[in-house]
Amino acid sequence: MDLRIEQASEQGQSVWLVHACGMTFNFADQASAVAFAAKLEERVDAFHQLSAETVKHWTAEHFRMLRGS
Repeated sequence: MDLRIEQASEQGQSVWLVHACGMTFNFADQASAVAFAAKLEERVDAFHQLSAETVKHWTAEHFRMLRGS
């Protein structure tokens, strides 16, 4: 997973941004941004047991997206 944390300025206020999976999340302080990023990474990396039906559906959807339909 591509995960990046950066400090930015919005309306004259310092904010911390976490960029992940094409989304951006805003935080008021660095500690909150780092804690969120760590928890997100932990959850994404956690073991996930998927049913055969779910894997079948996701595989079909993946190939549909690759074809651009």
